[in-house]
Amino acid sequence: MSYIVRELKPTFEKFFEPLVNLFGRLGISPNLITVTGLFLVGLGSFALYFKENLLAFLLLSLGALCDFLDGSLARRLGKNSPFGSFIDSLFDRISDALPFIAIALSSEDKVISLLAMLSLLFSFTVSYTRARAEGLGYELKIGLLERPERWIVLLIGVALNLINLAIFIIALGSLYTTAQRVYTFKKLTKEVKR
Repeated sequence: MSYIVRELKPTFEKFFEPLVNLFGRLGISPNLITVTGLFLVGLGSFALYFKENLLAFLLLSLGALCDFLDGSLARRLGKNSPFGSFIDSLFDRISDALPFIAIALSSEDKVISLLAMLSLLFSFTVSYTRARAEGLGYELKIGLLERPERWIVLLIGVALNLINLAIFIIALGSLYTTAQRVYTFKKLTKEVKR
């Protein structure tokens, strides 16, 4: 589990509990929050493409908040479902890709475009290594730069107009995290054979 999720999730859940309760009273479904989050990230990525960083930061932050709230709402309402989890994971991957695509397409610098695409690629390999390991019956919840950390780095980069530095950190950190998971999985499978 991500350090940030493990350490800060209880604090965030307590802070946003009134909002989650309000959504529950209004009958808003967790899946609607998931779809809204993807829509906001899409709009934020569109703003990012046009280098409207303040607007991009606000929209991407709201989209990331929705991604946090949908799970909290599902747990609160007892509406955890295989379909909801499936859609949440699918939309997470799309949300992860959109900002990097926007950066890659809007940049005239080929190195920056390449870094953005590598950030996208290695973000996916971080997620895939965990999902594949779980599909094979192993837990692989370790890593330096998991999804929450990548989003924080991206949002700070957008807010401070340091996007180039942010995508460099994300590309390198995600590559390292992927390698970390591959190495850990190899150790786990060797231990099982003994």
